[in-house]
Amino acid sequence: MAEVAGGDGERRLRVDLEVDPAEGWECPIVSQTESAADVTVNAVGDECTVEVQPAGEEALRRDRGEVSEDCLCRVFQEFGCVPHVRRVDEGTVLVTSYVDDRDAVREVVSTLRRVLDRVRLVRLAVVSGPESTEQATVDLSALTPKQREGMELAVVRGYFDDDADVSLGDLAGELDISKSALSQRLRGAQAKLATDVFEGAEV
Repeated sequence: MAEVAGGDGERRLRVDLEVDPAEGWECPIVSQTESAADVTVNAVGDECTVEVQPAGEEALRRDRGEVSEDCLCRVFQEFGCVPHVRRVDEGTVLVTSYVDDRDAVREVVSTLRRVLDRVRLVRLAVVSGPESTEQATVDLSALTPKQREGMELAVVRGYFDDDADVSLGDLAGELDISKSALSQRLRGAQAKLATDVFEGAEV
């Protein structure tokens, strides 16, 4: 596990991202299963080993892959960060990493967006130490009523939690809308909240 604060106690940022693989992406994280709550990745040099616990299965699946230029691990390594894959939900990967500042967040996200279909900022938190986390404050008034409804339901149901057991389809069903419509609302809300964090919050 990566250190969340430097030896001198400096604060760092924890960033949680949801990424959708590009067409033809051969990463074993998603090639082994569409949904998994437990994922372990060990990337060394140009090769990685992956263990995943598919949803509803008891046995682990193991696979090896090549760390290519469009690989999550390669991008994070480029910026001196370690990615921690939390889960896979219908092909979407939730990954957490720790960075030094918001500039690093922008650079990582920008690079990922060049090689992946979609990258969404789920959470950005200031971390002062292993036992102390201060969540960044954002202004929800910028959201439309439908965006806020979708975000609030997602938060209440634990959709963004590391151990979430609710899917996008479950949330869409509660709102009686399509998955694509809810996905669009959440993306729009996350984009507004991310802009608020980057432009209005002090780190």
